[in-house]
Amino acid sequence: RITFPGFPGKDYSGKISFINPELNHSSKINSIRIEIPNENHELKPGIQAMINILTNQYNALSLPTDAIIIEGKGATVWVKTGHNMFKSKMITPGLEANGFTEIKDGLEKGDVVVITGAYLLNSEFIFKKGANSMEGHDMSKM
Repeated sequence: RITFPGFPGKDYSGKISFINPELNHSSKINSIRIEIPNENHELKPGIQAMINILTNQYNALSLPTDAIIIEGKGATVWVKTGHNMFKSKMITPGLEANGFTEIKDGLEKGDVVVITGAYLLNSEFIFKKGANSMEGHDMSKM
């Protein structure tokens, strides 16, 4: 779905015909080519466009990205185990979009995950225990 600020209220659709295989790592920008029908010849090279790319959608378990602690050896979340009791669980994160990250593995049905304050909880754990919250996790699954 493509809209142009110069043509308010008008939607266009197009087909992706090329995706540059090389991502610019410093800017995280990639170039694509979209073929758009231009029967009235109103679209000109260089005009600004807003593009929404629709893909196959699927349901997935996801968490707010801020709930996930990512360290050099992997990713963890804090799960409630009792009243004011929590434990760190290793997870396998997936795609990230709109402030949410897909969770591919590591959580079970019924797990209550700390959403707000995960980094504070992690820091408090390290401060009090003098240990890394990743200690004891099986790193062979990574």
